[in-house]
Parts: sequence; structure tokens; C-alpha cells
Amino acid sequence: MSEVKLLKPEEVGLTNKVQIFEDGLRTEPKSGSYEWWYFDSKYPDGSSIVIVFYTKHVTSFAKSFKPFVSLNYINPNGKELRTELWSDDYSFSKDGCDVRIGDCYVKGNLSHYDIYFKNDEAECKLTLGASVPPWRPDSGKIMFGKKDYFAWLPSVPEGKMNGTLKMKDKTLTLCGTGYHDHNWGNKLMILIMNDWYWGRAKIGDYVVVSSYIYANKKDGYKATPIFMLAKNGEILTGDAFKYLTYEEKDHVKDSYTKRHVARTLVYDYNDKENGIHYRITYKKGDEEVERQVMTDIVGRPAAILFYLLGFRGSYHRMGGTAILERFDGDEIVERIEAPAMWEQMCFKPDRIKSK
Repeated sequence: MSEVKLLKPEEVGLTNKVQIFEDGLRTEPKSGSYEWWYFDSKYPDGSSIVIVFYTKHVTSFAKSFKPFVSLNYINPNGKELRTELWSDDYSFSKDGCDVRIGDCYVKGNLSHYDIYFKNDEAECKLTLGASVPPWRPDSGKIMFGKKDYFAWLPSVPEGKMNGTLKMKDKTLTLCGTGYHDHNWGNKLMILIMNDWYWGRAKIGDYVVVSSYIYANKKDGYKATPIFMLAKNGEILTGDAFKYLTYEEKDHVKDSYTKRHVARTLVYDYNDKENGIHYRITYKKGDEEVERQVMTDIVGRPAAILFYLLGFRGSYHRMGGTAILERFDGDEIVERIEAPAMWEQMCFKPDRIKSK
């Protein structure tokens, strides 16, 4: 059984304060390495946009970079546009977030970002201004054994996202909220993880970023809890290992992916020493935003290979309600609800068994 450990900042030469270079290129073009810069935004009409800049596909064993950018737009009626731009003309800066892939680019400094996507199907230009400072769980680097790692930096936990989206003869003016994180590692996630739940939500004056990452079965499904809660731009929470209790409830088996999905997730953060006690509950609605199996993610030939190697990949993006409760002792003194979306990503056979 391998040790699974979230490293402290001093163990990797960092301080508690996030530096601009941390949002720059952190990997080399080697087999097994991967890296991406993720941006999502939500708008008052119910629409959303996700743009991701990749050094290569997250399931690729290639030694060299194979960069591409993806754009996913969901309109207020749930109709989806998924499109990509691949290019051998690219540049990545190690000094900060300065990424260019073909005509697409993102440039930013932890407080402001300019994001641009263009291909034959769509042109999107966005700006993101941070309302919550950059944050990471300790160093953000989770070790799976002595050498393999996954790293995560929520560079902008929440901010204002404005811009335009052009599709054929239609141009949309966008004004909403946004989020940006940066992920990288040196070993394919399908080899070191079993699954995770991840979500973020704006609930009144609060912003929550939450995740629960499970290691492989051979490592006892050891979990890494990640939890950040902020109010009016001030981060309220600290050590999730010490103060967080997590629960998945109401599992149902999805008819498409054949995967058990929790309809309820509960993150209970209780720092009794400082009198800080919040509970965040995600409750899944009936609508499925997105569901994919390995064939959808990597195509049929690669999916067959992964299946023979023991992988059972699936992805759920689901919508529902996020409920925030603030406690004073045993009494709930504040309760707020807001719409939210979150995800389940799985790599291996189902962790939850049918009864």
C-alpha cells in the first residue's frame, strides 16, 4: 500500500502565499505528465461556459506536448456546443499564466485574466476579475507514493466573468461569475486515483470550493479532503483534514454510465477552537447536465485498450442545490440555498457496490 499525502508548502519550497509563477507551466513534456488551465463561468440566464487549455490529453502517454483548447457552452435551454482547437503552434510561460495555442490564449496574474478562444465554430473573448484571493490546500501537491503526484491550484476561487461569445450569426454579451484553477501531475490520474467529487458554488455572500479525492483500491481508497469557504472575499476555513467531516448519501445507479452517483454530498466544517462551524450540502436535481463513459471521453479504440487494462472511466456533471448552514453551538443561525453544479469523475470500477 502506497502512502497518500498532501504536502505542506515548506516541503516543496513554497510559502503560504500563492505566487504568480505557480500559475505558469509546471511540467515537462514527458510520458505520463499532464497539465491544464481550467475556466468556467455561469450567467443569470442559466447558461454556462467552460474553457480549458491543455498541454495534451489527460489520458495521453505521449512524451511530447500535444496542445489543444476546448470550449463547452450550454445555453439556457440546456443545448450544448462542444468544440476544440488543436495546434502545433503554441507557447507556455513558466513565469506565470501566459498560454498560447494557435490563436487561442490566456494571460493572467492571479487577479485578472484575459481568455480568448477561436476556431471555425465559435469565437469567445472573456475577462475574469478575482473577488476571492488565490488559494490552495497546503502546497496543493498530493503524493501517491514517493514519486507520483497530482497538484491543484484554485487560482481564482470566484470572480466576475464578462465578455462575448460569437457562434455563426449570433453574438452573445456575457456578464456573470467565474472560476479558474490549474492542475498538473507526473503520472496519469487513471493510474493513481479511483474517483473524485468536485464542486464549487456561490451561495449568497459565500463562495465554496470542495473536493474529495479517492486513491486506488490497493491504497485503501485513502481520501484527500479539500475544502475552502470564503465570505465577501475573506477565506474562513483552514485545515480540512482536521476540521472537515464528509458524507456521501442516497446513491443511485445511473442508467447510462452504470455508475453509482451520490444524490447528496455533505461537507461539515467544524473548527470548535475558533467557533467556526459551517455545513455545505449539495442536493442533486433530476436533470442530468452531462454524462460520459470512456468511449465518449477518448473514443472507441482507446476505450477498448483502457478497458482491457482495468479502467472504467465515467464522468458526471450534475446540477441541483447547494445549501449553506452556519452554526452557533448546536443551533443553525443562518441558512442559504443557491443553484449549483458539481461533478463526479471516475477512473476504475465502481467504489460503491450494489446492494
